[in-house]
Amino acid sequence: MCGIAGLIAKDSSTLGQDLIAMLKELEHRGKDATGIAVYEERDDVQIRVSLTDPGWKNDLEEAINKFGVISDSRIYKGEGKYTFYEASIGMDLVRISDLNWEIDSNPNLCVHSLGQHIKVYKDEGSAEDLERRHQIAPVKSTHGIGHVRLATESVDNINFAHPFISYLYPELAIVHNGQFTNYFNMRRKLQSLGVRFKTNNDSEMAAHFLAYQMKNGNMGLEEALYLALDTFDGVFTILASTSDQIGALRDRLGIKPMLFFEQDDVFVLFGSEQICLTPIVSDVYATEMDPGGVKVWSV
Repeated sequence: MCGIAGLIAKDSSTLGQDLIAMLKELEHRGKDATGIAVYEERDDVQIRVSLTDPGWKNDLEEAINKFGVISDSRIYKGEGKYTFYEASIGMDLVRISDLNWEIDSNPNLCVHSLGQHIKVYKDEGSAEDLERRHQIAPVKSTHGIGHVRLATESVDNINFAHPFISYLYPELAIVHNGQFTNYFNMRRKLQSLGVRFKTNNDSEMAAHFLAYQMKNGNMGLEEALYLALDTFDGVFTILASTSDQIGALRDRLGIKPMLFFEQDDVFVLFGSEQICLTPIVSDVYATEMDPGGVKVWSV
């Protein structure tokens, strides 16, 4: 059991903190890891990477320097055994995917986010641990998604935690509750198309699947989600975000919950349980998505 949450709140300077508050209400669904993806109102390329040891910093910066110029970098210890690195990079946007895979080719490094707007924070432990350990700056933002994890494998590997991104479509992130029973078949099919994997987590497969359809199939997010609904087997709900949209998907069995609430043009809230919406709107009565439902909101 895991928990997912999301929020659209245009021109918010507290969106990261608001997502953390929502995830605190879902901690009973999992405390093995917690993560958020926030979409900030900025134009510079920023990167966040996990390192198995701080000694890999030189290798990381050597890879980045092949593609651009580093500024405003910092490195710090996470809640578990991993170290985290973040920086701004002056680079050509069309080379973001190449840089992402250049870094991910090193088994001691893993890109958590790399793009003009997206920023992903994820670490071992609870929402309180994530908030305490990481400096989630109050930057003007538009939307974001989050996840609390009850791990069934690789508890100590933060790269298996959510949100997941895809090097194929750098501004895409997903969070997922459930499991895909056709994961291995889907992974092999994507690999036959040239898609490369960093982890063995089934949620990474879902991220690459959506990214591949959007990049190579020229699909919009909604069309890609409908294709995922027809393609994935299992029980699952997904929140997927891009730089200007959030999409929600609930499988046709409807075992995993997904609720949403819209308040005029102020908020759109998403969550596994109504309780996680109350830190944003205290008097809330959410709508549960129908089984087999797909909905997409533009920011």
